[in-house]
Amino acid sequence: MNKISIYIIIALVLGTVLAAAQPGTDGKTTRIVITLDPQAAKENAIKAVESNGGTFVRETLDKKLIFNIPSASLNNKISILTIPDAAYIEEDVLIQIPTPNVIEASDTGRIQLMPNDPLYPQQWGMPVIGANKMWDTTRGDPRVIVAVIDSGVDYTHEDLAAVNSSLGWDFVNNDADPMDDNGHGTHVAGIIAATMNNGKGVAGVAPNVTVMPVKVCNRFGSCWTSDMADGVRWAADHGARILSISLGGTLPDPLTSDATKYAVLNKGALIIAAAGNNGLEQPSYPGAYPWVLAIGSLGYNGARASYSQYGSFLDLMAPGGSSDGTAEHDIVSTYPGNRYVYMAGTSMATPHASGVAALYWSYNLSFTNKQVGTMLIKFADDLGTPGWDKYYGYGRVDAYPQDG
Repeated sequence: MNKISIYIIIALVLGTVLAAAQPGTDGKTTRIVITLDPQAAKENAIKAVESNGGTFVRETLDKKLIFNIPSASLNNKISILTIPDAAYIEEDVLIQIPTPNVIEASDTGRIQLMPNDPLYPQQWGMPVIGANKMWDTTRGDPRVIVAVIDSGVDYTHEDLAAVNSSLGWDFVNNDADPMDDNGHGTHVAGIIAATMNNGKGVAGVAPNVTVMPVKVCNRFGSCWTSDMADGVRWAADHGARILSISLGGTLPDPLTSDATKYAVLNKGALIIAAAGNNGLEQPSYPGAYPWVLAIGSLGYNGARASYSQYGSFLDLMAPGGSSDGTAEHDIVSTYPGNRYVYMAGTSMATPHASGVAALYWSYNLSFTNKQVGTMLIKFADDLGTPGWDKYYGYGRVDAYPQDG
């Protein structure tokens, strides 16, 4: 079935920089999520788990309880039968951002073009999606908030004035400081909204929007699905219109399914996620949920990058880099410590699409998530077989459709 026909609900694709889902256990402890019956006293459940060797981690935004428990206790001392008022117990799932190939960027010997950001000539993806043409009409509106749900963002970076750290949250450390200690999220944020014409670094697709940093992955790139789900709820509840998720795993799960559906259907957000980097005909979640837009990756030559996952879940394509050993065939963007590096993956394609969506929404703030999602598909530049196909979806995102 054609995904756009199932709306309210716009399909967003999960980030390509993610590894396959892994079980939430290290051989000694397991992380679990307990859903209680309505009106149940959480204190009784916490006491019961702790009396069997478990440790309470936190309560999720939708009132579920997270614990670390001895692995041997699961289904033995800790189960539906032994925890008061437990309606459902599930194992939390850990996904991983693969260690990226990070290559430092240099503007030495480059010809300066407009805008005056010295690395802009190396941002080949911008003219490919027509962002440079749309900048004459809009460069974004600060009232359009784009949440980067990732490893946090280095909000002190010289080229990331668009980032408002006070809007974000850190679900890894459960505090209000979403600083990036991995690098992935900072790279994603720069693609969306790096400052333009400041004589530094790069330019973002929509440099005048506001970026909300939501940290759900730790410094090693490990991300619990419960944290991702809460990151989605946080962003939707705090005014984000677009949720950019360059993360994913191979299996669906009830936590991210419920959270993404809540953000789209209840809060009117648009979710854009990566298609995955395994190069296989294989879905990646949350991108493969029908209410999320899944984004595949184009290489420097304009064709689907070999690592980009494909299949019936795929919606759109955007520049993500070739990963062919030539740095300038990849995507240059911001990195912690006022640095600029090249990276490649559907993780880089996703923020290109998120930036285009932000330009559309900035052009008309009255648009709905359904309208913006529909326009992304309608105005896409068809690639591959005419019409939708499993390798290119509906085609490459276009920030400046000639017939728009």
